[in-house]
Amino acid sequence: MLHPTDLSAAAERAFDHALAIAIRHGADFTLLHPVGRRATDNWPDFPSVRSKLARWRRAGTLGGLGRRIRQTSVSKVDVQIRDPVAASVRYIARHPVDMIVQATEGRSVLARIIRASTAERLARETKLFTLFVPAHGRGFVDGRTGAVSLRRIVVPIDSATDPKPAMLRAVHSAALLENPELEITLLHIGEGEEIHRTDVPDLPYCRWNAIQRNGPVVEQILRVTDELEADAIFMSTTWSRSGFGRSGHDVTEGVLEGAVCPVATVPVTAR
Repeated sequence: MLHPTDLSAAAERAFDHALAIAIRHGADFTLLHPVGRRATDNWPDFPSVRSKLARWRRAGTLGGLGRRIRQTSVSKVDVQIRDPVAASVRYIARHPVDMIVQATEGRSVLARIIRASTAERLARETKLFTLFVPAHGRGFVDGRTGAVSLRRIVVPIDSATDPKPAMLRAVHSAALLENPELEITLLHIGEGEEIHRTDVPDLPYCRWNAIQRNGPVVEQILRVTDELEADAIFMSTTWSRSGFGRSGHDVTEGVLEGAVCPVATVPVTAR
C-alpha cells in the first residue's frame, strides 16, 4: 500500500485510513513524501505510526490484531522530486504496489494532484486501485480510536463499464470489520436493463439493494450517497470518457470533487 503525504491535517486523515487498512491486512505500508525534505516538515516524526497505534490500543479497537500488526511493515520514503505524481509513479515503477490511499484536499503542492482534474492523475497513470479520502465529511476510520465503521457502500452501475470489480472490492472490504455486516447498494442511473439482485453473490454478511434513478449521473450518485448516508462509494472506472465519463465532464472526476465520503476507484477495461 502506498500513501503519498504532504504532512498536512488533510493528509493525516487519509493516513488514518491507510494505516487502519494496512494493519488489518498485514500489508507493507509506505508513506511517500514527494516534495523533498524541508526544515519545517518534521518528517521523521510525522505521521507517528507508533504513537497512533499506541492511542488506538488504549482505545481498545485493536484487539485480536496483534499478529497482523506485527506482519505490517511501515516505511517512510522521502523523494527529491517536486512533482508529486512523478515522484509516486517513479516509486511504483520500482516497487510493487497494490493500492494507493490519498487525500482529496489540502493546502500544499500535493493537494493539487488530488483536486479537480488533477485528482486522478496518479490513478489514471498507474491504473491501480485507489482510495480517495476527503478532508471533510464522512470517513470510515476514526482517527482517535482506529475504529472502522464501513457498513453502507454505494456501487454505481454503468452499462459500458463492468461493475463486478468494484462489487468484489466492496465485498472484500468486509475483512476490515470485526463483525462483518455490509449493505451494498447498486445504483443504476438512466433507462435500460433493470438491476436484479440475483446477479450478486449470496453472502451471509452482505445485504444487497438495487436502486434505479434518472437524471445527471454525478448529481444522482452524490444524492443517493447522501440519502443513504453511505460510508463509501466503490466505482469501476476506465479512467476515460467512455463508461463513467460519457458526458462532457468526467463522471469519476465529478464524484471525486463532490463526494463527502471516501471514494474507491477500481480500474477496468472499457467494454
